[in-house]
Amino acid sequence: MNREKYLAELEEYLQPLTPEERADAIMFYSEFIDDAGLETRSQIEERLGTPRQLSRKVLADYSIKTTDEEVKYQRTATPQSNVKMIWLILLALLASPFLLGFGGIMIAVLIGILVLLAGLVFGAGVLLCAGVVVMGLLIYIGVAMLFSSWAVGLFYLGLGLLALGGLLVVIPLVYWLIRLILQGIANFSKYLYDNLSKKRKEKGGSDHEEDI
Repeated sequence: MNREKYLAELEEYLQPLTPEERADAIMFYSEFIDDAGLETRSQIEERLGTPRQLSRKVLADYSIKTTDEEVKYQRTATPQSNVKMIWLILLALLASPFLLGFGGIMIAVLIGILVLLAGLVFGAGVLLCAGVVVMGLLIYIGVAMLFSSWAVGLFYLGLGLLALGGLLVVIPLVYWLIRLILQGIANFSKYLYDNLSKKRKEKGGSDHEEDI
């Protein structure tokens, strides 16, 4: 009964996965519990963690697997996949009992980097919006001035078109830069997750830490 209830709760937390992936995960941990001879809820949670903690690890593992497959076929993962993977890894790390010492410091560093990236994205968005507003005003003033002073109107219109050209250059550059930084954070997240998982195994973990 304890086993069935634990697995049922785990399955609920694994809703983001496809039905096939959920079935594979439940089958894997069901067999693991049987093979390890875990009978009570406390024994299962001592070995695997709570259903919520275990689900976060499983979701992180599947997300890493998905992004690795994207890299294999597309050379780089999409920003959406990287953001999802970073978030799931962070949740898995925060749910892990292995948060002291070096592991805790590195997780704090990861959170700090994510906050910094969010600030950079917000700042870039504000600057780009301001640029669009300035460009629109310059073009509007230029068109309006053409009927009263064509030279001044052409000057402002030229400035507006120059601003438009600058935006067309800057926007892809900013997007590429943010994507590059995001990929670096994703790689660091995977590195941190893999290393902390290995250390957890060394401190008494078992083969349930392996990929499904």
